[in-house]
Amino acid sequence: MSAGPLYSVEDAMAGLVPIRVYRPTSDIAPVVCYLHGAGFIAGDLDSHDQICRLLATRIGAVVIATDYRLAPEHPFPAAIEDAFSAVEWILDNASQFGADGTKWAVVGDSAGGNLAAVVAQRWRARPHGPVMQALVCPVLELADFDLPSHRAYADGDGFTTAMMTQMADLYLGDTTDRRDPLVSPARAESLAGLPPAVIISAELDPLRDDGEMYARRLVEAGVPVMSFRQPNMAHYGVLWCRAAPEIAPGFSIVADALTSALHPR
Repeated sequence: MSAGPLYSVEDAMAGLVPIRVYRPTSDIAPVVCYLHGAGFIAGDLDSHDQICRLLATRIGAVVIATDYRLAPEHPFPAAIEDAFSAVEWILDNASQFGADGTKWAVVGDSAGGNLAAVVAQRWRARPHGPVMQALVCPVLELADFDLPSHRAYADGDGFTTAMMTQMADLYLGDTTDRRDPLVSPARAESLAGLPPAVIISAELDPLRDDGEMYARRLVEAGVPVMSFRQPNMAHYGVLWCRAAPEIAPGFSIVADALTSALHPR
């Protein structure tokens, strides 16, 4: 997978939060706010550069990657505070990047999927909320790692529930209420009124059931959902941020859904 040429790539600051702006064209285009994954303890604008370039090219949107402070030096709620403030700044200042801040979507992978889901929940009562949320192998339940996929991939090789538990401990510490929807968006009392969602899961991922359970709850709440499980695939993680060929099915579903939502006919 390779991205075509972009009109511009620019590093900037959304207030105090570093961002990177990928413009596919000089024309005004919708906005995609991208929140990177890596367990709340790693990742940055460089780690997910390839996937953001691909999305901007494929969707025809201004993709704005948002960094955030990382645990354990900056535990919860630092990451979500940065995500909220950056998205708000981006939408208020979208025109300076050739973007339409009234038409936007939020995307996140893994830990970034957690942040993206929380952003979508927070914006549902505001005007000009996101037209779509795209969550790739998201971690949405941090209060209790006891879903079937959590138990099936508790330990072993690769990304495991044990690893996610360690990351959660670094992110949340001992005093955070892990049932708080700002921590575990799957625990929100109601999901009604949220934007349409595209949710990607991987068959061999301990976080598989996080996304699939959330998709079912969204459907029950009347929210349109496109849910796709990629067979024989472990947690996307590094594959997604490196835009490896193995992610092509999931990437195409996300890109096509975002294109339809941001460029309705």
